Amino acid sequence: MSDLVVRRGRSDILRGVDAHIPEGQVVGLLGPSGAGKTTLMRTIIGAQRTASGTVEVFGRPAGHAALRRELGYMAQSSAIYDDLTVEQNLDYFRRVLGAPKTDVARVVDEVGLGSVRRNLAAQLSGGQRSRVSLGIALLGTPRLLVLDEPTVGLDPVLREELWGLFARLAETGTTLLVSSHVMDEARRCDRLLLVRDGRIIADETPDGLLAVTGASDHDEAFLRLVERDIAAGSEGGMNPRLTLATAGRVLTQVRHDPRTIALLVVVPALLVGLIAWIFDDTPVFDQVGPAMLGMFPFIVMFLVTSITTLRERRSGTLERLLTLPLHKGDFIGGYAIAFGLLAALQAAAAVAWAVWGCGLEVEGSVWLLVLVAVVNGLLGTMLGLLASAFATTEFQVVQFMPVFVAPQVLLGGIFLARDQMPDALRAISDWLPLSYSIDALNLVKTGGDTGEVLVDILIVAAFALGALVLAALTLRRKTA
Repeated sequence: MSDLVVRRGRSDILRGVDAHIPEGQVVGLLGPSGAGKTTLMRTIIGAQRTASGTVEVFGRPAGHAALRRELGYMAQSSAIYDDLTVEQNLDYFRRVLGAPKTDVARVVDEVGLGSVRRNLAAQLSGGQRSRVSLGIALLGTPRLLVLDEPTVGLDPVLREELWGLFARLAETGTTLLVSSHVMDEARRCDRLLLVRDGRIIADETPDGLLAVTGASDHDEAFLRLVERDIAAGSEGGMNPRLTLATAGRVLTQVRHDPRTIALLVVVPALLVGLIAWIFDDTPVFDQVGPAMLGMFPFIVMFLVTSITTLRERRSGTLERLLTLPLHKGDFIGGYAIAFGLLAALQAAAAVAWAVWGCGLEVEGSVWLLVLVAVVNGLLGTMLGLLASAFATTEFQVVQFMPVFVAPQVLLGGIFLARDQMPDALRAISDWLPLSYSIDALNLVKTGGDTGEVLVDILIVAAFALGALVLAALTLRRKTA
């Protein structure tokens, strides 16, 4: 890296960093909390925007798609899925990397997780979660391991074993960059980069550091360097296999969460039933029932999927995934497939309950009604993914509700037929996909022209596909 600058707001987090990390060595990145260690590591893996300077890894710009199979990354946060077991976490990341199946057993043994390999990650202690995260970084045959404080919270015996593992990996040619704020780990490294206030103030071997400072230990050496410093004043194409792997992982997570399954599948049917109950012995349910089959699944799918990448960001898994050979389209596409299947199940359940449970009279094909409801659920899913790709906080997701949902519900023809709206509102309604879904549902209800229904379905599907593509383009691989 050369003259590297990373800026956050008006502050420089890294200031003109120049460094070379030799291959096949354990390089310690040491310094106090807040010195810029994590930012420097995120820059090397290509997950951090830079203001200026260059960062190259094995002759390529940091973050290059070709590097993602050659890097193993462990963030400070555990960056694992709480609702998957240890083995399921490892197996998912193994599949993303294309590593052999035997890697799961290998890393379970290397990081000492054999006794809890079938436990959900949510049931693990902090140290065990860190070991799962480290195990993910060890999958495959990475040429460079970037490990952010991998030994924090581990017992002394396991720490000793892991440093032995790091040394053996370096002997086979693997390069390791290991951060720590504990200076007694410096002696275990082949080379040291000492960071303070966003700058590298020393690049030495452990013995060389003691020699140049005249200190008796590395804590004292660092303090002397600080005193001197004060005195002196950084993509490939999509892969269907990875898309399906992500979809399978999401479905496995949902399987471990019965409340989400209930929300997705049962709630829309219950809401439709509630409307039927409220307007029992009146013609109202037959009039508004089709629109409810469009509105309830749409809203529920939007709410659930709009927080998906937020969950990944908070846990650190999104940052980890986007340093691997996983295209952004694979990530979004996997979620789209998984939640699309759930949307189809949800829509079918809601229609079945409305028709056979609540007595909704349908003159057209019930199967066509199911198809329209399914496409509408997919629309809510894709718009939710789009909102999730844009948002960085739950508050921002709430702000998207008036943009993505409210206008479609108000102007989609649920409360007032679209042909009775003022011209200006009708013009806006023509640009909202939910309008076409509700039109199609009403046409099926009254036995209208099947051709018109299919045209409306295609329009809604086009909107959904456009939202999916925009979500993949919007998802940021790098953060500010």
